[in-house]
Amino acid sequence: MKILLFNLGTVEHRIFNWGVEGFQSLFEQDIILWGPILDKKFIYKDKEIPILSFFEQTSIEEVFNKLPKGWYPDIITCDTSVLNYVPDIYLCPVKTVVFTRDSWSDTIFNRGLVELFDFMNSSTIDRELFKNLHVTLLPLSGFAVSVSGPSSPKEYDYRDIDVIAIATYDNSFYHQRYRTLYKLAGLNSTGINIKYFNAIKRSDIYTYYQRSKIVIDWAHTLSNRSFEAALNGCLLFSHEENKVLNDFWKPWEEYVPYNENNLSELINYYVNNPDQAKGIIKKAQQKIQTVPVSWGEMVWDRIKLAHNTNVSIEARIRYNISTPKSTLHYRSATPLLYNYNYNTNYPSNWKGLYFERIDNAISTSENPENKISPLIEAARLAFLLKMPELSLKYLSALQEILPDYAWIYYIYGRIYFDQDETDLALKSLQRAIECAIKAPELLMKFVLPVIEKGNPCDNRRITSYMWQSIINHHNEFQVNTLLNLAFELSGFIYQRIEDFPKAIDAYIQAIDYVPVPDCIHKLSPLLIQTRKFEKLSEITEKGLENSPYDSILIFYRALAFIQLKKRQSAYRVLNEHQKALKSFIGIRKKTYIRYAINIILPFILLSKYASLSFINLIIKSLKNHRGFTYLK
Repeated sequence: MKILLFNLGTVEHRIFNWGVEGFQSLFEQDIILWGPILDKKFIYKDKEIPILSFFEQTSIEEVFNKLPKGWYPDIITCDTSVLNYVPDIYLCPVKTVVFTRDSWSDTIFNRGLVELFDFMNSSTIDRELFKNLHVTLLPLSGFAVSVSGPSSPKEYDYRDIDVIAIATYDNSFYHQRYRTLYKLAGLNSTGINIKYFNAIKRSDIYTYYQRSKIVIDWAHTLSNRSFEAALNGCLLFSHEENKVLNDFWKPWEEYVPYNENNLSELINYYVNNPDQAKGIIKKAQQKIQTVPVSWGEMVWDRIKLAHNTNVSIEARIRYNISTPKSTLHYRSATPLLYNYNYNTNYPSNWKGLYFERIDNAISTSENPENKISPLIEAARLAFLLKMPELSLKYLSALQEILPDYAWIYYIYGRIYFDQDETDLALKSLQRAIECAIKAPELLMKFVLPVIEKGNPCDNRRITSYMWQSIINHHNEFQVNTLLNLAFELSGFIYQRIEDFPKAIDAYIQAIDYVPVPDCIHKLSPLLIQTRKFEKLSEITEKGLENSPYDSILIFYRALAFIQLKKRQSAYRVLNEHQKALKSFIGIRKKTYIRYAINIILPFILLSKYASLSFINLIIKSLKNHRGFTYLK
């Protein structure tokens, strides 16, 4: 088979890092790598794999003109970033397969762009979202990030870790995962050994799984963890709302579905009933023998399926040619947004290309309503890229069409804030609040795209939108987020100009909409300064109900208790937090917090002033080391 295989970046990053052995079947074919590939040469087992490199926007016709004379592909693979370089990929005269890049980017930014290809392979998105689109969905499949190592895994009964999670967790995009894991950590005190790891090398992952009985997954995708658990003889727990996983693995037969209310109970049951766990593990291991175990094998499996499936290439080309030009321009602009999210340059002039394509989408739209989404996206991205004049241009055009859209005035407020135009910023934020209350349906219908880095509340907003089809909500959180951010920035401005009563009031209103920790971190010093310790206790309680893992909130809550002469409560809060953090392994900051709490605990009951001094010192240290936040 002649295959033109898309590769984004270096061969080492995209092939070697995923296990070159898994690509053996692919490299045995007549294959050429294509894309923005820096490598001049690539040799696999004494066979040179040709490379077709390009680093600027081109056309599919030019790609074919650069192929070796007499060589014509049977099939072409892509990922969504191919549109950054080849916006007319839909004119490709042979079968195309797109491997969608990420679990969230296509969900949020997908504008039907998969219709530009013949086949789509995805294990990360609710497939119901694509059933009415002109693309053939390949059957669900996935692969393990790591595979079993050279040593034999320990027998299940002799494994020393009862529950493990190897995952990213934070207070923004992965907030719900973090919250679930933290609450579960309380089982450590019952004798169940729970360990959480992150930032582990791919090659080392299996060594941890082979010591573990239960793997906790919190995702709405066909997660790699499910394959790793099966390969390493672990029992998989995954959230019961995970529709994608549920379409592949059989609940209660090949994995255990859970929710936040029954997770502890289920873990206790399976830890104490190992035969039940082993029965489920055995069935999962039987299934894993039938699926690819690496990225390369999965790609080859998908290519074979597509090659053997009849589709009309001519129908795909005709359909896309008949698509309005404004839609095609908008679709081709969308993947360029990945560069902002990942701080990459594919291609180097991607910003100019993005705004050129988005301007074409706007100018070719015959209906003013069709301009709304491109204008929102362009205004948003221009602002995030610190191009305020360009953002203002798009905002002004959007305001003429959709004058009650609250995000317009929030972004105005942010721009004026950055320019130290305090009065204009506050007026814009007030209008944003008024529009959100007056026309919340616009925020729910036209969702502001692109996560703002360093903004946890905004990250949560995108997460909420991403799983809309699974959780079955109506995007109400989009409204709450706008109101939180508008009130928070108002409070921040009032604090800067030392109007502390208005700052406190604005922060409190922000927290009423979304009790995100960062906002409470800003409010708490003002409450301490004005000696409103009852309010501090109330606010931190609300914050910890939402984000129980936040150490700064824990220390502020303990401080409030001490000032309110409730030292036993302060001791209990810190002690429970210290125990929960024992599950989080290899994270220097959490280890530091545990040691700090151990030092503070005796002083809580012995000396009010010494314990308050220690707590203030730790809060200051944690704030100094928490990294970039969006208002800095």
